[in-house]
Amino acid sequence: MKKLLRLSLLLVISSCLAAEPANEKADTTGFTSLFDGKTWADWDTPPHLNGVWEITDEVIRLRTDEPKRVSGKDYNLSTARRFKNFILMIDWRLMGKPEVKPHQWLTADGQFHMDAAGKVIMKDNLTWGDSGIYLRGARLAQVNIWCQPCGSGEVGTKFKDLSTTKEERLKTMPSIRADKGPGEWNRFIITLRGDRVDVTLNGTEIITSARVKDIPAEGPITLQNHKDAVEFRNIFIKELSQ
Repeated sequence: MKKLLRLSLLLVISSCLAAEPANEKADTTGFTSLFDGKTWADWDTPPHLNGVWEITDEVIRLRTDEPKRVSGKDYNLSTARRFKNFILMIDWRLMGKPEVKPHQWLTADGQFHMDAAGKVIMKDNLTWGDSGIYLRGARLAQVNIWCQPCGSGEVGTKFKDLSTTKEERLKTMPSIRADKGPGEWNRFIITLRGDRVDVTLNGTEIITSARVKDIPAEGPITLQNHKDAVEFRNIFIKELSQ
């Protein structure tokens, strides 16, 4: 079964790679760069992040051979500045080796499937990494980067607002899987106004007006350290008045 799953998924990925053109140069009119390609000038890089994140070939890269972690330290990477409402443009790619692993299985509105005993149901799935972007530095406002069947861009898996309607929860799920394959560059355009998030992935709008309950009023842009190989480049932001 695993071999069949791996083969079918690789065939799907191969067809997607053949169909998807390379990212065009971004139109950054009105945007401010958050990464100069050479230095950490716009980022908060305390000493404990040495050997964890690095800059190479104008790319921010998460190392997979990071030193032993110190309890209580944050190993995500955040901007030095804090933001309220904005449009964020950022390229990313997952660089792990594709392999079949058991994954948590999401319902249509982004909850975990559970068995009768309340245990999370796992399913085999082809994966090559996991990461995410925390809006205003909040994990509850994470725009996911991963290999779930629903696709990247899903908002706040573990923090769904169960007090709201299913219709609202469905807004946090991608309308279509728009990811490229292993090692291919993807582009997010993420708009945050108040507690509402819109996400475009590779030119396709996949999230429209998803609500993030209890999101802070301001905070940094944070790149998640999930210990998987991920790279980021072309990071630009346009601040919005409302």
